[in-house]
Amino acid sequence: MRRGAKQTLLFGLAAAVIFLASGVSLAGTAAAPTGELRIEGKKPARFSHATHLAQGMDCGQCHHDAKHQPLSAQAIEARLSAGGTLACGSCHTKGVANKKLQRRKAVFHGRCRTCHKQGYNGKKGPTRCNGCHIKKKRKKLEGC
Repeated sequence: MRRGAKQTLLFGLAAAVIFLASGVSLAGTAAAPTGELRIEGKKPARFSHATHLAQGMDCGQCHHDAKHQPLSAQAIEARLSAGGTLACGSCHTKGVANKKLQRRKAVFHGRCRTCHKQGYNGKKGPTRCNGCHIKKKRKKLEGC
């Protein structure tokens, strides 16, 4: 085999090993939901993980532990593998000592609106109600 062909073959094998190794490490991490989430409640809201990840945010920006420390990808994967959930309302319940943090509305408005006002990587998010909340369709009156 010629020297150039050997180098090409070695380069290709090295690239394949690196690609496969990175695929194996990615397979063990939690993937964010791809579709837009609808957060149900009195005034439903929408949330897109893809939009936030595109800004360079990682999961720990929002998902945190009981001491408000960001959850790592490994901690998130472990929680999901054990059948747990990452929904804010799964932890922010009447069991939380701080009464303000027991209500989902207070949590979302506190966490989301603060970040949206301050911005992240130079971009700010919506701060008006209709930026996140889904407008309910009004029932048509009979005859209209």
